[in-house]
Amino acid sequence: MKRSKLGINEIQLDKPLEWSIYGANGQLLLRQGTVVTSEDVISKVFQHDPFRNVERIIETTPQLFERKKAITTKESRNPFNEITRFATRYRNIIKDIEKNEPIVGKKVIRLAEDIQSLVEFDEDACLGAIHLYYDQTYTALQPIYKAILCELTASLQDFTLIERQSLLAAAITSNIGLIEIQDKLNNQATPLTGPQKQTIKNAPARAVEMLKDCHVEDIIWLKTLIENHERNDGSGYPWGLKSKYISKFAKILGLADTYVAMISKRAYRKASLAQTALQEVYQMASKEDEAIYVNFIRQLGAFPPGTLVRLNNGDIAAVTYRGFGNSIMSSAMSIGHIDGQFYASPIKRDTSLDEFKILKMFNPTTKPNLNPDRLWLYS
Repeated sequence: MKRSKLGINEIQLDKPLEWSIYGANGQLLLRQGTVVTSEDVISKVFQHDPFRNVERIIETTPQLFERKKAITTKESRNPFNEITRFATRYRNIIKDIEKNEPIVGKKVIRLAEDIQSLVEFDEDACLGAIHLYYDQTYTALQPIYKAILCELTASLQDFTLIERQSLLAAAITSNIGLIEIQDKLNNQATPLTGPQKQTIKNAPARAVEMLKDCHVEDIIWLKTLIENHERNDGSGYPWGLKSKYISKFAKILGLADTYVAMISKRAYRKASLAQTALQEVYQMASKEDEAIYVNFIRQLGAFPPGTLVRLNNGDIAAVTYRGFGNSIMSSAMSIGHIDGQFYASPIKRDTSLDEFKILKMFNPTTKPNLNPDRLWLYS
């Protein structure tokens, strides 16, 4: 997306922004449609040497803004409900794949389009779902979460909308080669057997064949699918390709797959903290593709939405809006205090204030049962 330098007079108080505004290093500062009510916020924006999207809302009358707001109010759209429906649609797609239905390609692309729409609507809630929301079985949620991460990362690359949809289609179908044994593998506490290792190695090629049987011919989709377990150092499978031979699309899907797997609990290990996972993800980068890894980490933020943190005032909080360094817009919802007291309702905190500054990630012994609708004010 093209961007241009932001002029000092282009942010007007009490009026919706006509563009999204980004800092010099690419982090999102203010979304299009945000209403700025303080000169202090404007001052902080310009500390980041800001740029804006070239594209602006064609008509900016209050009436149009109210119409747009009415269409996309939190009462009319709930990301967590949509993700639940996406998981159901995924399970139906799996049934169609097993029957070699030729409609599979269209159904997957339609789901990819809907995931793109949801990410555009509320990126932070989508990321929050990845870190908090497990209202469906893991096997149905994992492909949706990988697709969300792929869309966020690919949106910062020079890809077309159609190319991104092919990438998301690969993410959605990335587990089909293991569909019969995936639940068993996730719950298995013992080392993999020889036959299991071979089944895993054969899974990408099997997934491609299953899709071809459903008349899928999208080259980016199929190539991404068969390469997404290759790794820059040549340690991946099925062919042991090194960095320069792996497509950018496959690298993005591989990143998403690795991250979602690391932050998810398994029978044989605990879930990793998001920051630990991001550090390990960055170590996978090569010189040819460092920008992809940087964009992946940038989109999750210093403290990804849905992660639990400890605040300066002693509160334990769930991050609800990404913090990019000293982000002017970062925020979290306090759920309780370090002394063990839980609040009756989440309390919104502005983490740019010293009192509510994020000190570190918080890893509770027992993960609290949190309602994402309340954290992101969808209820």
